[in-house]
Amino acid sequence: MSLLALVSCHAQDARTPNPNPHPGSPPAGKAVAPGVYQIGRIDNPRITESSGVVASRQHAGVLWTHVDGGGARKQVLYAINREGKSLGDFFVMDALLVDWEDITLDDQNHLFIADVGNNDSKRTELAVYQIDEPDPKSRQGFVRPTRVWRLRFPAAPFDCESLFVWQGHGYVVSKVFDDAQAQIFRFPLTETKEPLTLELVATTKIESPVTAAAISPDGRRLALIAKSGAFIYQIDGHVSKVIKGKPRQARFRHEHIEGGCFIPEGLLATAESREIFLFTDQAFQGK
Repeated sequence: MSLLALVSCHAQDARTPNPNPHPGSPPAGKAVAPGVYQIGRIDNPRITESSGVVASRQHAGVLWTHVDGGGARKQVLYAINREGKSLGDFFVMDALLVDWEDITLDDQNHLFIADVGNNDSKRTELAVYQIDEPDPKSRQGFVRPTRVWRLRFPAAPFDCESLFVWQGHGYVVSKVFDDAQAQIFRFPLTETKEPLTLELVATTKIESPVTAAAISPDGRRLALIAKSGAFIYQIDGHVSKVIKGKPRQARFRHEHIEGGCFIPEGLLATAESREIFLFTDQAFQGK
């Protein structure tokens, strides 16, 4: 597909999802595990593997997602609603994404693209790009990074599929196997043209490969999504609390869950197999 086709081929359906009409009641959808519901399914055939998701704070009902991997055909930012309906898409210009694995945002409506995938641990340098969140109704059809951070490993390279930002730092989580414990690393969101070395913040007790991370807007809760389910930590604004904190786990084994973000009703997650799930345990709910 040509660059022109990628830029021009974006939907303009600005439909918004129907809110849960009965707060506190089970959400519309199919129960797939205790406290876990499938609430939607991504309908855009070009979103072949939703690898990350984040909920907009300025456009009601809008979720931003993307396809796993890299290359010109895959570096597209998609807007959908929680039912999986398409709202628009934007080609990411002036960047070469090697392996886009997650997306997050800050309190100033900047989106952060996590080009951090490292399946075979062959990459010695990762990248995170900042873009201004677009209006999903815009016909512009493309976005450009405004800042970029190049990241290096403090020791041996590792795989990574998660990113969140909090109080001037970006955080990535190692995706490890063979019962190894996931670790959280950070880097400062300061202006620099030099590569930054990731700093270890915390080693978790999670021994299942972590594929997504999300922090609540108020910084009180941190969610890590793994192959064995979703883990929620009460951190009260301090990521290092993960070291001593015992997470609450919502058990739901799914091999293809790759993205997650907080919404008021709980923790929303997307899978590379197109499903949209909602974890509704009370620990996941709130602002």
